[in-house]
Amino acid sequence: MTNKEFDILLDEWTAAHKDEMIEELGKWVAIPSVSRADLAAQGAPYGPECKRMLDFALERGEYYGFKTENHEGYTGSIIYGDSDEEIGFACHLDVVPEGQHWKYAPYEMHEENGFLIGRGVSDDKGPTISCLFLMRFFKENNIPLKNTLRLMAGLAEETGMDDFKWYVNEYKGKVPKFSIVADCGFPVCFAQKGGFDAAYRIPAGKNIVDIFAGNVRNAIPDEATMTVNGVSLEKAGEILAGVEDVKLEDDNGNVKITAFGKGGHAASPDGKKNALVYLCQVASKLEDEAGLDLNGVKFIAESFWSPYGEGCGIDKDDEEIGKLTINSGVIRNHGDEYQLEIDIRWPHSTTAEFLEAQLKAQGEKFGCRLINVDVAKPYYISREDPKVKTLLGVYNELTGESAEAYAMGGGTYSRVIPNAMSFGPGFMHGGHKPDFLPEGHGGAHGPDEVNCIEDWLKSFKIYVKSVYEVDKII
Repeated sequence: MTNKEFDILLDEWTAAHKDEMIEELGKWVAIPSVSRADLAAQGAPYGPECKRMLDFALERGEYYGFKTENHEGYTGSIIYGDSDEEIGFACHLDVVPEGQHWKYAPYEMHEENGFLIGRGVSDDKGPTISCLFLMRFFKENNIPLKNTLRLMAGLAEETGMDDFKWYVNEYKGKVPKFSIVADCGFPVCFAQKGGFDAAYRIPAGKNIVDIFAGNVRNAIPDEATMTVNGVSLEKAGEILAGVEDVKLEDDNGNVKITAFGKGGHAASPDGKKNALVYLCQVASKLEDEAGLDLNGVKFIAESFWSPYGEGCGIDKDDEEIGKLTINSGVIRNHGDEYQLEIDIRWPHSTTAEFLEAQLKAQGEKFGCRLINVDVAKPYYISREDPKVKTLLGVYNELTGESAEAYAMGGGTYSRVIPNAMSFGPGFMHGGHKPDFLPEGHGGAHGPDEVNCIEDWLKSFKIYVKSVYEVDKII
């Protein structure tokens, strides 16, 4: 088959299966597969909904005639081919919690103006469907490949990637000679910042009744609440008069303060506003002027005012990879303390040891303890690698661009799966954005998550052609 014949076949097959892809994705979006290790059971380490999602995905793989493997509920594989050598696709079936402020039902996929809307349509169930239908393309058109194709689906990507850490290190599962991580942006990501997850235990001030923000540490919270006593609603209103993006309410004689920000992914804080940090800045003013004990709010306000680490003395910038980012993503009460979950993306120009020492010292200034440190090293692959050049070649051919490999702050399975390279499916240049949603809606971790159908099908073609070409050199 000539390249021209292949391209014509791919165009025709994609057009013929467009509606089927959309219908398939809707079934997967309907399962609210938020990873819940706290609900773990035998064969379901990430809770019942993730188990239901994995079981359904493997059933669909078998429906289309593929072999499947369930790796004790941590991950699953859908397999096409009989060669010992494999090309893999790493995707994830877990989603971030739906959060608030959706215009559309998060688990009932909706189509409007050429966009699909629902939790997981872009991160990462849409790309998983692309990889499944890619395997169908080669199987149903009898196109020979030297390598077996393995679609590897995880269930804890959004909560630390313990799924594939287990698969690779403890289970010793099959790791393909080369894998594409379909959970990123085009073109090829050659480097990713390291990950540093941790928490602080903060003694609660006697006038804090409750504090709440966020659902996952890798998302910037767009709303945060604190309930305090020791001040009247009227007095609190006088002190905070003129303060924007704040609502005060009576809560059984206490004062409930709600602060509003602009959420998004922790790795991309530009233009965002962390509602928890803003809440603590507002509460600091109330603490000072009403004489309250709101211990901890100044620690958060002074330590996390900058998403680039200046408040903790850990700001670093790498010419090739970019700035360190830090996000205070989740806070909850824990008895007479509350726990703050943080997410840091760090470049090669610093070390995890330096970060831990600085963060520990910063907490101690305010009587706070750093706990639960979890580190992922930075990821790097040479831009001269033949696979990088092959993927770039296909991408540039099908888009007409002259793009180069790039580095990013987000973390993908490339950090934990050997021989894996992050490649698409998002279009950083030329991708379509919805014009019918409010500001702050449509993102992968925000309300009304979208996937542009035209872009989705284009990325599908890029994946198919990339496998066709990479198969020749592996």
